Amino acid sequence: MRRIFKTPTIRIAGPWRCAAILTLSALSAVGPAGAACNDTPTIQNFTGGGRVACPCFVTDERAAAVFSAPASDYPIEILRVGIGWGSQFGGTPSSLEHSIEIYGGGLPNPGTPIFTLEGPVLNDGAINQFDLEPLAGQITVNSGPFAVALRFLNESSGNPFAPSVVHDGNGCQAGKNMVYAIPGGWSDACGLGVSGDWLFFVVYRSCATTDVGEPIRQLSSVPVALLPPRPNPCKETASFEFILEKADHVRISLQDICGRRVAILAEGDFTAGNHRVVWNTRSSNTSPGLYVADLTAGEHHARRTLILIR
Repeated sequence: MRRIFKTPTIRIAGPWRCAAILTLSALSAVGPAGAACNDTPTIQNFTGGGRVACPCFVTDERAAAVFSAPASDYPIEILRVGIGWGSQFGGTPSSLEHSIEIYGGGLPNPGTPIFTLEGPVLNDGAINQFDLEPLAGQITVNSGPFAVALRFLNESSGNPFAPSVVHDGNGCQAGKNMVYAIPGGWSDACGLGVSGDWLFFVVYRSCATTDVGEPIRQLSSVPVALLPPRPNPCKETASFEFILEKADHVRISLQDICGRRVAILAEGDFTAGNHRVVWNTRSSNTSPGLYVADLTAGEHHARRTLILIR
């Protein structure tokens, strides 16, 4: 299928063309710079740079990232995956897509998925994290490379304002980015003219260790609302507004993608209604990356992601 976009930021020859649209400021890493998760190290396929959306997919096409863990870690168990998602101006509604698929191979053809997560919901302007750890032992990769793919349900091709997967705009690394096109099948995304690496990450655990660490759980919607942080990405400060249906004891903690607590943003008794807390990023000596704000009010929970840049 021929998909052509006219945009001043990219020129791609051939039948499969991406419209490159700058969506967010520079992002150096998804986790704290220089930090590592002891039992659940993060591996990523991107190198930093910018955030560029590619509204160039039709239903059932896939964007995939290829990963290779150290050989001594295999076999590994996949605990969490992250997928960058964005649009030109931001603020588009959450998008229900077809599935997230994990494959036991890479290019030229990753084979049949070894695991499928149906119906992922992706939010604009964030690296969306999906917790797979409750499915203990079900997602095991015996050797590398392996791939994580997002299979599209909603068509974005021809609509430069539609949300889609994003890449870092910092040069495409051959063999680490794939596209399943219709027609055409699997190809190296670099050969199709994509100018960066898809923003995907994986948190895993070596099956050789028994130290399972502290999992990050997915939390359901509840009568407590935690609004998106502002600004996001942030540099010096970020504000978090939350709404309580009734008075309650509230605790808001900030975690990195490994589940380690880096700050307590608020803790105490709050009345019903709107409230706002401000986080000074310098006060907790945090590094650039992706963080998760977790709000607990009684039995209710809410969660938002935040990107810190410098």
